[in-house]
Amino acid sequence: MSATAHTTDDERAPAVSTDGRREAGERTRQRLIDATRDLLAEHGEGGVSLRAITDAADANVAAVSYHFGSKEALVRAAIEQAIERLVEEQNAGLRALEDPTLEEIATAWSRPVIRAVAASPCPEQVSMRVVGRCVPACSDARRAQFGSESAGDELVAALRRVLPETDEAELRFRVAAVGSILNFVTTGGGGVDRKPAAEVEGLLVPVVTGALAGGAATR
Repeated sequence: MSATAHTTDDERAPAVSTDGRREAGERTRQRLIDATRDLLAEHGEGGVSLRAITDAADANVAAVSYHFGSKEALVRAAIEQAIERLVEEQNAGLRALEDPTLEEIATAWSRPVIRAVAASPCPEQVSMRVVGRCVPACSDARRAQFGSESAGDELVAALRRVLPETDEAELRFRVAAVGSILNFVTTGGGGVDRKPAAEVEGLLVPVVTGALAGGAATR
């Protein structure tokens, strides 16, 4: 019995050690992403060095190579995560709606951006600044890699319910147009970053509603 118990303990020890190393590795990986996202938000992709990232993350170059393979892959992961967080917020707003009007859909889709760019600081600001600074400057192929081509799928689905006679291609065109409007806002267009959230919403929501309506009467 004791021999068997001793063997079991020996077998478990490496597993615990492996799990601990895995968790530590995941923490390092996320620190690198967080540091990269913060630096991208402040400087844009062209102004971020590998040394600055590793210093901010309290990591070394070997960790970047191990977890991502290259600085380019790390930057891509940071931008992807920023986009994912934004889209998650937008989709959560849509899912909370019941039998919405077009204006309510536009408001739900715009609010994460409004919170991020308005004068009052909030956690979404860093992610939104990354999206605003980096994604618009990317090539079409790079934006497709980030998944931005499908980011508006739930918005399109919501629009189908209130605009049933509008074909799919037209809905996707309108969603893409709204994406351009929101990108403009994230880069501080119109000085919205100096306005309170209520004022930004009053300016932005009618524009987004009109773009989604495509000239049709809103409901």
